[in-house]
Order: sequence, then C-alpha cells, then structure tokens
Amino acid sequence: MSWGIQSEVESIVTTMNALQQWNRCPEFIDIGDRNGSIRLRKRGDLYAMRGKMSKQLAADVEMRLTGDDVNILRGTPPADAASAFELLPVYAATVDSTPAVVTRRIFLRLEEGTSIDTVRGDIEALDFKIDEVLIHAPHCAWLEPKSGRVDEALTKLDRLRALPLTANVEPQLLRPRSWKSRP
Repeated sequence: MSWGIQSEVESIVTTMNALQQWNRCPEFIDIGDRNGSIRLRKRGDLYAMRGKMSKQLAADVEMRLTGDDVNILRGTPPADAASAFELLPVYAATVDSTPAVVTRRIFLRLEEGTSIDTVRGDIEALDFKIDEVLIHAPHCAWLEPKSGRVDEALTKLDRLRALPLTANVEPQLLRPRSWKSRP
C-alpha cells in the first residue's frame, strides 16, 4: 500500500475547517470588466453563514438574506465553526457601503459568439465545473470549484480572467434587497 500525493491533498482538504477556508479568502476582489472595475475589500468585522444557526449566534445577526438562507453576522467567525455551516466572506467597496456576500459561484462571460465549450477543458484544468450555461446566452456560464470551497473560487479569479476570449469574470454577490417606495 502506498500513500500518494492525492491522498495527502484529500486529507488536508477534509481536515480544513470552515474558519480556515474563510481565512484563505483574498483581502480584495475586483468586480467589473475591462471597461471599469470596482475593488471590494473583505470586511473583517462581518461574516456570513448559510444554514440554520444556533441561538447563541443569532444574537450577532446584522441582516438576513432570506431568499438565500444566508445571515450576515457581526464579528469574526467562531474558532470552532462547524463544518456543517458554510462560512462566506463579506465584501464592500467602503466600510459604509452595503455589504455583499460572496458565494462559491463564478459568472464567466466570453466574447459574443464564443461557445463555453471552447474553454471547457481550460475550466476543468482550473478545477472548476460548469454548473449552468445560460440558454439565452450560450457564451455565459455559472462555474463552481470542484472542491465546493469559496476560497478556491476567489483565489482563481485572475486565472479565469486569463482564459482565451474572456470578456468578464465575477463572483456571485448576494446583497440585501432594497425596496423602492411608491409615490
């Protein structure tokens, strides 16, 4: 019986807890395209959690994104964050701007008229899977890292942007709904 590198990597991935994955998310991410982008900074005073929370954590809820079953909490994630919870980073352009929760989903838009299939091999080589190709826009797709980890999705944004004929790459951002009042 031999212990290969693959077994060691799988062991590291399975033993990395939610807090370690959250800590590996980059400090900054850029959203936008080549015509202009906005730099978002990871909020150290907020984090997000998907799924049911304990009553103890419920006291720290800053806001709820009910349609996505995501809560934004004050503070930093607890050191014993259970692997059953999905911890998600919160980013914002400034401390006073609306926070945005980043998920593991990445939106890829190629140049008009280019099929996602032309870069499928490159996408898979970066350890992403194509989750959904948009029927109305076959040059666009939602991607997810094969590992399912948000930190891996975010740390590979620049590598996805370097794919041939790429027009735009952005992580999925979840924000609170805002309602416009009627006159």
